[in-house]
Amino acid sequence: MKRVKSKMTDTELLEILKVGETVDVECKEGENKIPNSLWESYSAMANTNGGIIILGIKENKSKGTFEIQGVKNIDKRIQDFWNTINGSKANRNLLKDEDVQKLNIEGMDVIIINIPRANYKERPIYLNENLYKGTYKRNAEGDYKSTEDEVNAMIRDASEEGNDGVILEDYTVKDLDDDTIKKYRNRFSSREPDHPWNALDNEEFIEMLGGIKDDRRRKIKGVTVAGMLMFGKGLFIRDLFANINFDFREEIDVNSNERWSDRFTIDGTWENNIYNFYFTVINKLTSNIKVPFKLENLQRKDDTAIHQAIREAFLNQIIHADFNIQGTLKIIKSKNSMEFTNPGSLKIDIESIFKGGNSKSRNPRIQKMFSLIGLGEGAGSGFPKILSAWNEESWRIPELKEETNLSQVSLKLWMISESNLSGDEVEILDYINENGSINNQQSRDNLAFGKDKNVTLFNSLIKKGKIKKEGLGNGTRYVLN
Repeated sequence: MKRVKSKMTDTELLEILKVGETVDVECKEGENKIPNSLWESYSAMANTNGGIIILGIKENKSKGTFEIQGVKNIDKRIQDFWNTINGSKANRNLLKDEDVQKLNIEGMDVIIINIPRANYKERPIYLNENLYKGTYKRNAEGDYKSTEDEVNAMIRDASEEGNDGVILEDYTVKDLDDDTIKKYRNRFSSREPDHPWNALDNEEFIEMLGGIKDDRRRKIKGVTVAGMLMFGKGLFIRDLFANINFDFREEIDVNSNERWSDRFTIDGTWENNIYNFYFTVINKLTSNIKVPFKLENLQRKDDTAIHQAIREAFLNQIIHADFNIQGTLKIIKSKNSMEFTNPGSLKIDIESIFKGGNSKSRNPRIQKMFSLIGLGEGAGSGFPKILSAWNEESWRIPELKEETNLSQVSLKLWMISESNLSGDEVEILDYINENGSINNQQSRDNLAFGKDKNVTLFNSLIKKGKIKKEGLGNGTRYVLN
């Protein structure tokens, strides 16, 4: 699980109070007892992106401000908290001793509780032994009770098997598209001409890929979710996954009368499976990427790091999508960016994704199908490969965003130069991209920039249009523009 910073200073607390509650900060009174609403915030933050709960803070609703009220008999309050969380209030205690902090400020005691983001194996975190009525999530509006679909999605994600191995009973190889299978097998045999699978018939071949599964214990055999999505006939995919859509839009040289210059979506003119969607759209995405003249083994090399990164972004979108919920596998190509959106949530936190080496695919069988024809990195190295390619071009840092209220994840690849930025400025942008914002204290603590240097760097980035300022005084924070 991702753990947030365990110690807060009085200066940081005062800065937080000036900004007020945010998606990752919740203030509660708790003067004489632990408020019941704390547990809803514990569940919500653990099931979303973690956060901080501060006890001993009173909201002045008429002024829209937060004031320190203090917690009486603080050691007893903390003991009450531990007794409750280690009891049956929540199904799981994610906290360590250092996650609960006492802080005396202006002569009053407050309690600061750092809630980590639960990892995909631990979710959902729920209350009162009630899975469907006691699970919460968090968005900009605060805590909200999770829907049954959201709870089920967390349960599915907790399985190491992924989502795409489920057998679709009564569906056989006859329900897959022969032409799609033929195209895949041609690519496979070209890459592996001596592979023993080349001698198998279609049903045996697809079974070796994981697209057909024989469950002898249950005495059923059929096409898996992976097999249907990758190779299926569009009619059956639309029936089985009625809430999912495929959509590519190119929005270049458009005007007020045109919303896109090119579009590829489900329209009845093609077998709308993932294989066909990928290989049609990848050509549209890379058609105008400049290729430098480079020879390799006396042949021109047309595949650049940018081409590879775009393929990786596209494949990541597919293998991490949750095809069990409503949403669209959507790609928008514009003059200065490409944006990949998929239904679902992030199984691991953004910081771990940026570091790489910890990939947890939601659709591991589909991932394997692509890897067998030479597409996709393994072991979490795909996202660092994207970052490396973008860094080589001095392009703006890719933006990865989880939108909890929409149950979707989006990756935006900017094709805008940042070559006019200094290394320190890039470091600040990296921090904001990973954490959402930065203030002077965070820059001093985490980036080791002094007060005067902070002022210079922030003002420079504002002038260059990279960041903007929010808040006033000690509550000032800087976010991406």
